Amino acid sequence: MIRRMRAPAPQRPGRASAATIVVALALAAGASAATSPRPVVFRDPVDASVRAPDLVRVQLGIGSDGRVRAALTLASGWVAHDLLASKGPPGSLCLRLWTKTAPGGAPPDYLACMTSKPDGETMRGSVFQNRAGQRPLRVADAEVGRTSARTGTLRFALAAIGNPTAIHFAAEATKPGCARVSCVDTAPNAPQTATLTLKESAR
Repeated sequence: MIRRMRAPAPQRPGRASAATIVVALALAAGASAATSPRPVVFRDPVDASVRAPDLVRVQLGIGSDGRVRAALTLASGWVAHDLLASKGPPGSLCLRLWTKTAPGGAPPDYLACMTSKPDGETMRGSVFQNRAGQRPLRVADAEVGRTSARTGTLRFALAAIGNPTAIHFAAEATKPGCARVSCVDTAPNAPQTATLTLKESAR
């Protein structure tokens, strides 16, 4: 007697197994991590005058979400209210970003800054484009976060600064109510800068 073999049930088109999906997601995550540049970290000694907040560490890289991520650390703890000024300009923590022009004597092409909102409880982040002979133009929001009592973070889209292939950068911390050069600490010390090189696929 000849037994008939039952044909295997056809798979439904367009449906992948759970294991296949997990593997695909893991490969995609691994590819993204492999193409993202390593963050650049610059450490600065405690050297600011009493007039300025003291920057001791700056980190710039590309986050897991594809946005630019910066972390700025001061020598001592601070809160949003510390950046308010009773008169004069507010205090701020900013990144100077050179994406087109060579750093040094030329002003940065962009500024990414965090400062306190008027309530003194929350922070506001912005990206500005410098324009010759004109006031800086606000071109994008930046997400502000905290990782410690001394460190604030900024996240913003790479497109907001023109999708560069490299970013030359320095950080600055400005004392509230003071517009003098002595009220600003930079890291690295001007005119030095650090450089984050971006791969094509990190755009």
